Amino acid sequence: MYFSEGKPLLWSLPLLLLACCGRAEPDCASSDTRNSLIKIVSDDSNNALVDYAAKKSDAVKMRLKAAKTEAEKSAILEKARQGASYRLGDAISTNSKSKDKRSLTCSGTLSATVEDTSAQKQVDFTVDQTPEGTMAVAVRPFRFEPPSD
Repeated sequence: MYFSEGKPLLWSLPLLLLACCGRAEPDCASSDTRNSLIKIVSDDSNNALVDYAAKKSDAVKMRLKAAKTEAEKSAILEKARQGASYRLGDAISTNSKSKDKRSLTCSGTLSATVEDTSAQKQVDFTVDQTPEGTMAVAVRPFRFEPPSD
């Protein structure tokens, strides 16, 4: 799948480490996992999911239409991207678990909302527990292909 301009969206960001109490097993749907995943995605400056929502937003389109320069248009889009909200759906599946139960592969639906428009995509991620008990979340690279209009 490709972004409408042919650019793939790949998330290959460093692991985000989570503090963990005790020796609990990793959990795909824990609040720490959810928050880490959303932080990884929202911090990505090449986030095609939020770019798509910003470009499809009627409110943003109206401001872009009124803008006189490319610099103004760029600033409007950047502000819209920064104001985006993200949500990981309630249904998160555990796709696999390592034999030692310290590594999970997971999937869920991620939504990005910019003003009056939302876009969503399935996101795959891993949750790993280090020998010290720290949890790490990593988002698997994916490509976002906007729906055909």
